Amino acid sequence: MTTIKQLLAMPIGQKWGGEIFTIKTAKKTWQVKDIWWHQVILIDSAGDEMPADVKIGTYTPLHSGWGIHIIVSKVQEAEYLGKDRKKLVVDQYSIPSTPIEEYESKQADLDREAKLVIESKIRCWLVSASITGIQQTKEQLLEWQEFVLTGE
Repeated sequence: MTTIKQLLAMPIGQKWGGEIFTIKTAKKTWQVKDIWWHQVILIDSAGDEMPADVKIGTYTPLHSGWGIHIIVSKVQEAEYLGKDRKKLVVDQYSIPSTPIEEYESKQADLDREAKLVIESKIRCWLVSASITGIQQTKEQLLEWQEFVLTGE
């Protein structure tokens, strides 16, 4: 397993590929002729970071938090944040897919979280209505909340 620290120690011009890193920050995109590029900051499990210019081809931006499997890249010199350092220029990559079980689990968590947010907002609206003159008990507020959510 290659780390970012090891990549930074490689000589300029070194070709490399075969690891998955996380995109910590997705920065700017730009176009050179028909090819789009996306500047990102990669981070490894040790917390080390490295800038990278990723050849994305058509305009399909990358996103922070995504994993990126780097297939073909080259270490290059770069000026980044006013400092001379190295960057990775990624020519070929893939975005690892999520196993269906993990996707469904995350989706269920997102659904639960969204439901909690919605219920909280409904309670807030109902309490606000109570403050403006219609006094209700907690049970009545929860009944109204259920009505707003389900229509029953």
